[in-house]
Amino acid sequence: MRPSLRDDGRTIGIIGGTGRMGTLFRQIFKDAGCSVEVIGRALASEYRELAGRCSVVLVTVPISVTEEVIRSVAPFLEKDQLIADLTSIKEKPVAAMLESDAQVIGLHPLFGPNMATIENQKLIMTPARADPETQLWLQGIFEAAGMLVHQSTPGVHDRAVAVTQGIIHLQSIAMAQMLRSLNCTLEDLLPFATPNAHATFAFMARTLSQDSSLYGGILQGNQSVEEAISAYLKAVREVGEMILQHDPEVFREEFDKDAAHSASFQKEAIALTDRLLDQVVSEW
Repeated sequence: MRPSLRDDGRTIGIIGGTGRMGTLFRQIFKDAGCSVEVIGRALASEYRELAGRCSVVLVTVPISVTEEVIRSVAPFLEKDQLIADLTSIKEKPVAAMLESDAQVIGLHPLFGPNMATIENQKLIMTPARADPETQLWLQGIFEAAGMLVHQSTPGVHDRAVAVTQGIIHLQSIAMAQMLRSLNCTLEDLLPFATPNAHATFAFMARTLSQDSSLYGGILQGNQSVEEAISAYLKAVREVGEMILQHDPEVFREEFDKDAAHSASFQKEAIALTDRLLDQVVSEW
């Protein structure tokens, strides 16, 4: 008989559990006393068989196939089961999960599987249809593992990460493309780089060292990215035109307005970046 969410010992089925993120969450659930079963790339019928044996189904597959995989199991899930995902976008996957009869909680770990520790790492929960007991149970597992859990809605989540991930990644990719168009190599530029520039180049190179499908999924799969990119390009154009005016007073006025908008974070930011840049200098 399949375990139910009402049972004390939950059985977790992880679709995509052989990947790095799946492996990480497999251990988190095992440490919490759950029974965990994993499956890698397989036929839809095998995903359904796994789902039929588990009280919780966790989907952790590439963004490009997330909705397809969810829909392969959703019609076969029941009210006493939970389906969740680990995708970097939330509106589309959560909508697909809501096509089931199961309880639904979208998840987004704001870290990668190669971090030295998950202590104090952030995780977003977007409960869409779940009992309070189920939410508390799942959140408790993540908090016991050391994560900082923040609850949101899929829409609020996607609009926020359109900036915190989408625009940040766009900046790295655009900078790399600019350097390529100028025929500048990092080897040529690094002798002239300030600690700030060195760190910026390092984050750019870090982004480009990873799988393009991950960033493509985040940038092209999030419906809120279009609005963020439009606003960003408008800002770049306006700031560029302002700089080319060579009017110090106009520059100061706009700079001061932007500074005031971020004033509440500046003291913390200076202390944090001082430590980061000291580390950059010590290692270059």
